[in-house]
Amino acid sequence: MPKSAECNFHVFLKNLQKQFLCCFPLHCIQWEDFPKNLTWEQQKNVIDYTINSPLNKQFPIKLSYQINFLKNLLSYLEKYCGEIHDEIYENYCLIQAKLASDFTEKYAFKHYIVTPDTQFTIRESKSFVAEGTTGLCSWQASLALADFLIQHPSLTSDKSVLELGAGTGLCGFIMLKMCQPKHVVLSDGSSSCVKLMTENFIRNFPQAIERNHKFTMATQTVEFSVVKWDCISDIEEVSLLKPDIIIAADVVYDDSCFSDLSSAIDYVFKLKNNQVEMFLAATVRNEHTLNGFLDILDTLGFHISECDDVSKENNILYWDRSTPVKIFKLARQ
Repeated sequence: MPKSAECNFHVFLKNLQKQFLCCFPLHCIQWEDFPKNLTWEQQKNVIDYTINSPLNKQFPIKLSYQINFLKNLLSYLEKYCGEIHDEIYENYCLIQAKLASDFTEKYAFKHYIVTPDTQFTIRESKSFVAEGTTGLCSWQASLALADFLIQHPSLTSDKSVLELGAGTGLCGFIMLKMCQPKHVVLSDGSSSCVKLMTENFIRNFPQAIERNHKFTMATQTVEFSVVKWDCISDIEEVSLLKPDIIIAADVVYDDSCFSDLSSAIDYVFKLKNNQVEMFLAATVRNEHTLNGFLDILDTLGFHISECDDVSKENNILYWDRSTPVKIFKLARQ
């Protein structure tokens, strides 16, 4: 294989690995752009970078995703390759045999590769709604916000940051590693979410030292807190933090929560005499619902501006773009 073709194939493998490990929706993978006529060795490379990758072996992603990935791969290979590698069929049969028992397992892993040396392993619910909350799995707005923060590190670098509705903790963890804020409180209204994100934090930041319910790493401090928006004024971690920045992703979907959420944002801004900025990522499932929340913020005196989103060509993370995500900056005089 010419060196240029070998280099291109390696790039393809690395991108496919990133997509597979984070369970990027299979309908979003550009199967038609796969290299044609993969050799026997190249087919093995594909399996080694995906199904048999060390991360997937140690912390497996959903088996249902793995089996459907292999179905799509086999469909492609049957169309464009004369011979299919034995390991692909072997892995298909092995995973198929495990599927029946896997239905009782409520959690699986996803892996987000940010750089060759920086990756995040997140344990999350396999269901969108579990234990009375939607926060036990990662949503596309949190990935969009994380990508935005990675590409604008000065927004949170050396700042104190409060995340509302942090869920699994993914966005906050990426910000911690890539943007270097000095003090972060990751919060959620669900105690199950706070327990899960703490577990995920310990897995991804093994160097952190815990003391008095705080984690420290070199110059950074991290706290986890159950914060119900209608009781935020009772939360000591928030009042002591007096954050410079608030971040939140996918919290604007239920208009019955808008009053409590807007009041919570209003309270945090007042803690620091409005010397605060907020970055809010919202998946636009219903334009009317989103605009209703923005109207409430407007009546509270917030200036709202829409940020430029991260283009598909420049994104570091993969997320489903079939439903648009908007990122807003909130400020107030």
